[in-house]
Amino acid sequence: MNVIHAERLERRRALREEAIVDAALGLLAHEGLEGLTLQRVAGAIDCVPAALYRYYPGKDALVAAMQRRTVSALHARLTAFEAGLGAHLAGLDLTARERALAAVLGLGRFFFDAHAAMPDAFRLVQALLADPRRLVGDADAARTAPLVAALFADLGRIVAEAAERGALEPGDATLRVLVLWAALQGALSLEKLARFEPARIDVRAIGRAAQAALLRGFGARPAALARALSALDGFVPAEPPAT
Repeated sequence: MNVIHAERLERRRALREEAIVDAALGLLAHEGLEGLTLQRVAGAIDCVPAALYRYYPGKDALVAAMQRRTVSALHARLTAFEAGLGAHLAGLDLTARERALAAVLGLGRFFFDAHAAMPDAFRLVQALLADPRRLVGDADAARTAPLVAALFADLGRIVAEAAERGALEPGDATLRVLVLWAALQGALSLEKLARFEPARIDVRAIGRAAQAALLRGFGARPAALARALSALDGFVPAEPPAT
């Protein structure tokens, strides 16, 4: 087998794997984790189940691939978001402290924008968090762990820089990221209630309020928070480049 032929086969395999994950994420949106089977995924892409097992030997391997896709896509979106927000803030009359605090506040905007742009990915996150079972084997978890660590390292860096600039009191950046993420995820869980009280239940507003309360608890001053929040007005994030 020559190198060119091997490369073509590898590209075909990668494209097939992407199509399988796409179908699985779509199926998850309608059927949930219990309805996600290799047989149903095979039906969605019009192939026999036996062919699917050449790519993913079981449901846990497929779920792990879905996890890796989701984490990688979130990280790419964060990188693009951070670059765009940095350019926006650089054009404003802000102190370094205010700029760092605005970057932390921007994480709430990032979270809800990512949810709107990647609903299937967030359904996967919510389904996995809500299920107490261990759905992914150790080997697949080990492949996913570095991707998760890299994402949270960047999130932690943004929070740590705010503390270094004096916008927040010193503290564990990773713990703070997890607390902020849990609060935003909690706000997002109220989305169904918004159908019944749309005028009173605005999940983004709830998320902003939760984030502001937590940041005050982390040492941010109310006046600095207000100025940092106003700095986000007019910022329109660009879509990340396709991967």
